[in-house]
Amino acid sequence: GHVKLSDFGLCTGLKKAHRTEFYRNLTHNPPSDFSFQNMNSKRKAETWKKNRRQLAYSTVGTPDYIAPEVFMQTGYNKLCDWWSLGVIMYEMLIGYPPFCSETPQETYRKVMNWKETLVFPPEVPISEKAKDLILRFCIDSENRIGSNGVEEIKSHPFFEGVDWGHIRERPAAIPIEIKSIDDTSNFDEFPESDILQPGETVTVNSKLLLPNTTEPDYKSKDWVFLNYTYKRFEGLTQRGSIPSYMKAGKL
Repeated sequence: GHVKLSDFGLCTGLKKAHRTEFYRNLTHNPPSDFSFQNMNSKRKAETWKKNRRQLAYSTVGTPDYIAPEVFMQTGYNKLCDWWSLGVIMYEMLIGYPPFCSETPQETYRKVMNWKETLVFPPEVPISEKAKDLILRFCIDSENRIGSNGVEEIKSHPFFEGVDWGHIRERPAAIPIEIKSIDDTSNFDEFPESDILQPGETVTVNSKLLLPNTTEPDYKSKDWVFLNYTYKRFEGLTQRGSIPSYMKAGKL
């Protein structure tokens, strides 16, 4: 595999929506995004995926995964990461984050009013153990699971049967077979002809579309991961930066 990580959006002065000051002037009124709340789970998931694609070239981030104590600026510790884990767990099981909305501002309001907005759609099946763990992650920091150490989380019934001592030795849930070190057959394909760069326009059915419009959907590709797609391998091998055992395909 390969690793390509470059997220400078969290650096000071770049993305204002990644700084709590961006939300300082927002009121703590209950969320008003009733149109989004009335959607069923399938439509919420579709709307969330569409918004994620639009954020790929946006200068505004999302507060979906930020714990409320971070926004309150009254001090926080590593427990805020367990809140974020609960939000991610909810998204993986339900299909969208619990506080997703049409705008970051509305998401912020939902996070701050989590006691009313953190709900589970009845049409999506989820185990009681999973639901309990999420609710214990996404709660006031003083009552949050993990406040007494990580063993508290490991011993939760949701993880019953997990062999934590040998978890790294388990085979992958989805076995991947590759023919060589530069085999990209398991990667998503993003044809260069389909890519619309920032500031460009495109014509669809004789209609000129401006940047940041929602059409077309570009074959429902997830643009969030566009820049993480493997492109060229030759440059690395030419510089001699690949160990010999990797060139031989021995991972």
